[in-house]
Amino acid sequence: MRPPFSGPNGPRSLTDREAKVARRVRRALYLPASMSEEEVARQFRDSVAWRRARLVLAGEELRGRLAEALGPLASRMRSRTRPLRRRAKKLWTRFWR
Repeated sequence: MRPPFSGPNGPRSLTDREAKVARRVRRALYLPASMSEEEVARQFRDSVAWRRARLVLAGEELRGRLAEALGPLASRMRSRTRPLRRRAKKLWTRFWR
């Protein structure tokens, strides 16, 4: 659960992630740039636009982490399949001559 937006000491500041979501919501809804991230969060926190922006951000982060984790494996697989592709290309050209 996320901590409440406001507490006994007044409104809490946004986390970095919430600030990113607020910027995305502001861009998606064509809100004025003068509107602060806190104001966007206060007005749109439980809206569909907020949830969508949060999910898109999570998806981008996940894709980035997967690409980072699987990069060496993909590189190794490409280097192993190059000789096979070359042989297949040679056979293909021989077949069509």
